[in-house]
Amino acid sequence: MKSNLKTSDALNPADCVSSALRRAARTAARFYDDALRPSGLRSTQFTLLGALKTLGAANIGELAERLSMDGTTLTRNLEVLVRRGLVENLSVDDARVRNVGLTSAGEEAFDNAAPLWREAQRHVLAALGGGPWANVRTTLRKIETACDP
Repeated sequence: MKSNLKTSDALNPADCVSSALRRAARTAARFYDDALRPSGLRSTQFTLLGALKTLGAANIGELAERLSMDGTTLTRNLEVLVRRGLVENLSVDDARVRNVGLTSAGEEAFDNAAPLWREAQRHVLAALGGGPWANVRTTLRKIETACDP
């Protein structure tokens, strides 16, 4: 399928893929943060709790890779959850490795926030219509692959 976008238009800085993705990501983050506000969680925190619920205990490297996050950013975000008692540092034999896991309060916070997230997700998917989300996900994976060194 041929694009209607001329190459010269696509190479205009105003049409930067990175900028458009960041703009969309900020808008989506605000929407999901607003939806999750009654739970006391931000969308980034909900995502971290969900990843830990899925993975169980995980080390920072695994978690950072799974979420495509910088280790420093991940550590900073985890510290907030540790201080709130939602995530705990787990002891391991190797002092160079940091493992974390959900506390029972963290699992409860995730479970309480999940219906709010599902409602927000339903809203966005309904606004997109039938098949576009599958196409967007495919396109996002292609962008990740193209940009991964």
